[in-house]
Amino acid sequence: MSFRVALISLHTSPLSQPGSGDAGGMNVYLVGLAEALAEAGTEVELITRDAGEGTADAHTPGGVPVRFVKAGPRAPVPKGELAALTPDFARSLAELPRFDVVHSHYWLSGLAGLEAAAAWRAPHILSLHTVAALKNQRLASGDRPEPAERLAGERMLVRASARTVTATEAERRAVLDAAGPGLGADRVVVVPPGVDPVLFHPREAVAPDPYLLVLARIQPLKGIELAIEAVAALPADRRPRLVVAGGTSPGHDDYAAVLRALAERSGARVEFLPAQSRSATAALLAGAELLIVPSHSETFGLVALEAAASGTPVVAAASGGLVEAVADGVSGVLLTDRDPERWAEAIDRLLTDPRRLAALGASAAEHAARHTWAGTAEQLRRVYRGAVEEPLRE
Repeated sequence: MSFRVALISLHTSPLSQPGSGDAGGMNVYLVGLAEALAEAGTEVELITRDAGEGTADAHTPGGVPVRFVKAGPRAPVPKGELAALTPDFARSLAELPRFDVVHSHYWLSGLAGLEAAAAWRAPHILSLHTVAALKNQRLASGDRPEPAERLAGERMLVRASARTVTATEAERRAVLDAAGPGLGADRVVVVPPGVDPVLFHPREAVAPDPYLLVLARIQPLKGIELAIEAVAALPADRRPRLVVAGGTSPGHDDYAAVLRALAERSGARVEFLPAQSRSATAALLAGAELLIVPSHSETFGLVALEAAASGTPVVAAASGGLVEAVADGVSGVLLTDRDPERWAEAIDRLLTDPRRLAALGASAAEHAARHTWAGTAEQLRRVYRGAVEEPLRE
């Protein structure tokens, strides 16, 4: 069966550089998925809001068209104000040639995508990427809880969509819990993301100045202070530098200032880098001794899979989807508490045992090789096909 698929991303352009603004793992996911779907023979378009940066002939690096549609001003709009623009975005979508499947990414996209799908009498597929109820349960100190509007919106979308796609079993359970009783369990399915082995792969070169890496947008959710404190707790004579790569998320300048002040007084060598291109990200991951992921919550943690593909072990919080993204003892080490001394001990054990570190890097690469975008696309094609063949619910 051949069908046209719209991948909707209202709040961030799939072409935006991950780590900048509101762009992150979801942007990587969208491009990887779209290109794999196209390679498998599915006609697919990425559709986003025209915030002034788009062009009529925009494409992903692999050639998938990216369409920028009008909704609100041709300028950036704070994410917290975008819900008001979803009716305009839905109207612009409905004016496009019909799609057979609408797959919305993030709750704001879902508000508009659900309306457009109804107008086209097409099934609506939802991927939340972050679940508001779960995020609120694991809120970082100083972070703002997700508003009731989003909680209610996600609940409605899950119940109204033909399928909700999650990246992990942990996310699936959270979605079902948040949706409330009566929702069929088969309406929420797990399809893990993939990784690009051409871009992310082990490399022979060794950094002359060894470093640990945090690759994340600067926001409280990412728990970056824990990484700084853990490195500072390492013995001074074998303390590598810590590279923190990623832009500051909108509204979190104060948190960025706190991190820089902490770095200055901690005794650790901390280097802050801006958001990186995909090729620069790949080089950073391949050159790091370890990737540190101290997030309070992650739906999956795609960067942990990219590190594994690069042959770089991960030390991560045993939180949310990271429990499934990181195979404990295979692609890295999972830690169940947030004690900097415990994290320092785990890091030091790996850094002082080169044979174990190398073995973990090798098994990490094998672990990542089982996650391909082609496999993700094929699983989703089956989800789409099943939704198209179902009678449309009124």
